[in-house]
Amino acid sequence: MSRQSRHDDATVQSIATSVPEDVTPADRCPFCDRPFPTERLCALHLGERHERELDTTQRERFESASDTETDELFVYHLKIVAAFICTFFGFTYVYVFIWI
Repeated sequence: MSRQSRHDDATVQSIATSVPEDVTPADRCPFCDRPFPTERLCALHLGERHERELDTTQRERFESASDTETDELFVYHLKIVAAFICTFFGFTYVYVFIWI
């Protein structure tokens, strides 16, 4: 484990988390009792922070959540690239028809 990773773990563990009285968390970490608003976020937390303690079911949930997150991140990146391309061609269009 790297020095930076140990520092991040200590920082994460020291962050106090609480849930408002009228809200019930969707899931809780069985190892550190941290509350999560969705089961997917809990599964990602388990795979990132408690990888060695996971059983088969928890590992499968983590892998599924990780695949879903990877797919969503890929779509997000495609949208960002499309926005850059549209902006570039928009400025080019304005330049060509107004200044030339």
